[in-house]
Amino acid sequence: MQRIGHLKESFLSFANLYAAYKKAYRGTKSYQSYAFAFNADRELLLLQSELTGGAYEPGNYNYFTIKEPKERIIAVSPFRDRVVHHALVNVIEPVYEKRFIYDSYATRKEKGAHKAIARAQYFLRKTRWYLKMDVRKYFDSIDHRVLNAIIRRKIKDPYILNLCEKIIAKGGSGLKGLPIGNLTSQFFANVYLDVFDHYIKDELKIKGYVRYMDDFCIFDESKETLKLHRDRIKIFLNEKLRLEAKESATLINSRLHGLPFLGVRIFPGQIRLITENFNRSYKKLMTNEWQYQNDRILYEKYSSSMQSLTAHLNYWGNNLLKNRLYTGTVSKAAPTA
Repeated sequence: MQRIGHLKESFLSFANLYAAYKKAYRGTKSYQSYAFAFNADRELLLLQSELTGGAYEPGNYNYFTIKEPKERIIAVSPFRDRVVHHALVNVIEPVYEKRFIYDSYATRKEKGAHKAIARAQYFLRKTRWYLKMDVRKYFDSIDHRVLNAIIRRKIKDPYILNLCEKIIAKGGSGLKGLPIGNLTSQFFANVYLDVFDHYIKDELKIKGYVRYMDDFCIFDESKETLKLHRDRIKIFLNEKLRLEAKESATLINSRLHGLPFLGVRIFPGQIRLITENFNRSYKKLMTNEWQYQNDRILYEKYSSSMQSLTAHLNYWGNNLLKNRLYTGTVSKAAPTA
């Protein structure tokens, strides 16, 4: 594997930091982001000076909990750190894009969940059986030492390596874990499983394979072959990456029963929203509808939410839910849990 150096100057350039600031500021509404933007040139020059002189240290995270679709702790870094994260990814993402396999779909340009689902359906049409797996507590389980070693295989610029190690060390505990919510966490998590991708493609020679972060599927005509792959994968994840497959999510099944993947159930001829996601989407829309009718939210927020949800439903062609949305009535009483 060819190692890449001479990234420091590109990273530290004012043009890169300014582009990173614009990306970090997009969609943010916080005192920190507004204060930074008010004196953007001065703040960027100060940040550039700290980064150049080695004085930069990542700040502390703020944490909050979300409960949908499952309970997770989200970490929010200070705004100036988010600028650094974007600046770093700006220079190392092109390096890894040349290495990432075609069928890795998370946190990549021109990829995403919809394309991962479409690709899974493509393989499902060609083969009778699938193996579906994911990693137990993936972000919490990422080993810092293993991750740093993986990055060193591709990056040789000492400055960039040191910065990566600083950012990685700031999250998790006991040399394990990346905080959910950071751009760098998502990117590094993808880099971590790139090793696994190449094991699947280069050593096991599997053609039918799709991965979206730690959710992945393998397709084959033989159920017995998939059982062998499952056992090899568990060993590789444990021995090489110090990860565990989630047993309750490990499934070998026929395409006739559909493939549950990324919130939908995929069949060779159609794609359906999983019932849980169907109900969650409906409840969310009804809540927003009640809030708007009772003057709890502005029309702009209500309209944006409706457009986003209906676009999602139109994409999957879920007529049952669309009919419920357009023909149902909304009570003035607050929605129940």
